[in-house]
Amino acid sequence: MTTKVTTELEKLFDLSSQNDDIFTVCLTVDTGLEWQAVDECKLKICDNLRAFKDRGKIYFNVAFEDFPKILKLRSIDNVHIVGDVRYLEFDPENAELNLQRVIDSSHNYKQLKKCLNAWKSITKYPGKLYPTHQEYESAVSQYNVKKEENKNLIVEEKRGSRKRGCDPSLAKEDSILSYRVTCERNGKHTFDSSKIATIIGGELQDQYHWIVDLTSYQLEILSRVNNSEMILLLRVTNESLHRRNITYFGPTTLRATVAYNLISLAEPKPGEIIIDPMCGGGSIPIEAAIEFPECYILAGDNHDKAIERSRLNFDALNKSFKSNLIQWNVAYLPFKDSSIDVFVTDMPFGKRSGLKSDNRIFYKKYLIELARVVKLKHGRLVLLTYDRRSITIALQATQDLFKQKKTLGVNMGGLPAACYVLKRTNLTFEQFQTTINNKTTKNKTNSSSGD
Repeated sequence: MTTKVTTELEKLFDLSSQNDDIFTVCLTVDTGLEWQAVDECKLKICDNLRAFKDRGKIYFNVAFEDFPKILKLRSIDNVHIVGDVRYLEFDPENAELNLQRVIDSSHNYKQLKKCLNAWKSITKYPGKLYPTHQEYESAVSQYNVKKEENKNLIVEEKRGSRKRGCDPSLAKEDSILSYRVTCERNGKHTFDSSKIATIIGGELQDQYHWIVDLTSYQLEILSRVNNSEMILLLRVTNESLHRRNITYFGPTTLRATVAYNLISLAEPKPGEIIIDPMCGGGSIPIEAAIEFPECYILAGDNHDKAIERSRLNFDALNKSFKSNLIQWNVAYLPFKDSSIDVFVTDMPFGKRSGLKSDNRIFYKKYLIELARVVKLKHGRLVLLTYDRRSITIALQATQDLFKQKKTLGVNMGGLPAACYVLKRTNLTFEQFQTTINNKTTKNKTNSSSGD
């Protein structure tokens, strides 16, 4: 028999239930960058924000009037309103008993109507949220006929514009809400996720007379079962917030949300120069130009196609920025020593881009060149890479030039990447070269003496 422990999320939800204008929200973010998202929330919503971090998610309470601020955050992917949090004591062997407990709990979502009303207002859904059974019976047959007619229509969408379900704000005033329920589980249970989704979906339909639609839904309800904790979430964003800025995609285009988090790790200051020396499609420099307009942005790459793709993506925004694009070799940058404030880049991974055998050679060259041009003592580097072995070798070779401030493990589309935050030491590049030359001379002398 398990002992009930009140979780941080339950405490947050209990506090929100005491005020009709306060809601608990769940924001998703790339795993490993959760605290960066928390920092942005504190900066842009409330500096004394009390947040709870989970893997790839952050939870906190927010006033209804602050929801527009949440939807403008740059570090997060999706926004959910927490409709219910509760502890269920599951039996390790009795599946039927466990499912009955899920059914019983679905009859007692005390805060759900409050959260549904907030969802309707935030998403600007104009339709009927609480239809009568008669209205449902009248609408469902027409809905299914119309859906069947539209089934074979092919809608061509640009890559990067895919949405989940449909936009609630486009519904008609007399329409009845369409919805679906999905379930995610963590831990060992006697039931599967689809069974929980079916049970909760059926119970909600009995209570609210909504139309079930697994593809063209207006509301997605997510039931998250974390061991013995059950969380009910109402999805606010029908499209991930990372889908912005980029119109022309390349083989390794970085998500805009990841780009923002990398830049924020460098803590840019007004007037500083930010450079992405391997810009690819331009995700990092575009995000920097938009979010840090008081900085000057430079971007470059050695590939013609990458430069052209970045230029097209900048032009597609139809705005002017303090930025420039230059084709160069990152091992030979056209800058004076100690002249640049910040470098932020997504390095060749060796999986999707580049070869690991090349990385072991090039990473060291790149870091030495970045050390030459970045400002002594105050210059910062933020490097994202999958190839930890190559970057470790490069960091060992340049350990006198950089102080490693932070290392974050980041999940990049299923790949275990790492983000390194480096700060330049006060050792001049000439002093570093002299030390290297002296070591080389000494090694040659020792080798000759041995012969």
